[in-house]
Order: sequence, then structure tokens, then C-alpha cells
Amino acid sequence: MNTISDLRKALGLATDNQVRNRIEAVKDLLYPHLRRGPNNQILVADTGLTLLRQLQDLHDSGLTMTEASSIMRTSADITDVNRLSVSSSFVTNQTKQDECERMIAALREEIAFLRSRVAYLEERQTVNLHEEQVGSWWERLRGEINGA
Repeated sequence: MNTISDLRKALGLATDNQVRNRIEAVKDLLYPHLRRGPNNQILVADTGLTLLRQLQDLHDSGLTMTEASSIMRTSADITDVNRLSVSSSFVTNQTKQDECERMIAALREEIAFLRSRVAYLEERQTVNLHEEQVGSWWERLRGEINGA
């Protein structure tokens, strides 16, 4: 496990804050490789150091930290998709099928709710248009008060 000081030396950075900024930029990718040591010290595994080196290489190539971290996330997402699509396990496929069916059912339920809501709002709009044509309830009272 590497401390912030170890990471600073390994990445060739000047300050500990630079290391912390890089950790924060890819914290979601580093999460499995981060640990807390004594006195809440941040510790990073060697595999996390590899990720930080990749980030530093992208940053050194002229990209901003945000751009470099975005590229790393995209490549990590592509790797995850490839890993999942290569799997041919029946259990995994069945799980995906069940998940898809649940999502489809939830979407159908939401569509039904939205259709009923639209119908209700259309009805209210029709009632409001009718009331505007007839005149507001206070218009009749104003006529009675004025003696018309």
C-alpha cells in the first residue's frame, strides 16, 4: 500500500495536494484500491498506482485533469461492457433477462400513469376553456352589484 508521500514520489509531483487532486479526479475508479490506514491516512494499492500513472500520463500529454479523468472513465466503461458481453453464462443471461423484464414492467406502469395524467390535464383544460367562455363566477357577481 502506498501513502500520499509514496505516490507523490512515484508520480513525480511536487506537493501532496497534487496527489490528492488526482485521487479526487478518479475517486470512483480508485475506490476499490483505496484504504484508510492509521490516523485516517489514505493508502492506495499498487493497482491504484497504475491508474494514477495512467491519469498522470494523460495529464502530461496536455489534457486537463477533467479531460484525462473523463477519458479514463470512458475506457473503464468500455472495458466493463466488453467483459460483460463476453460472458456466456446462463445464470448471467437469465439475470439480465429478469432485470430487463422488471424494467419493462416499470416503464409500462409509468407510461400508464403518464397517460392518465395527460387525460386528466386535458379534461381540466377543457373545463377551464368552458369557464372562460361562460365567464368567471365573479363576473356575474359584478353585474349584480352594479345593478346590471
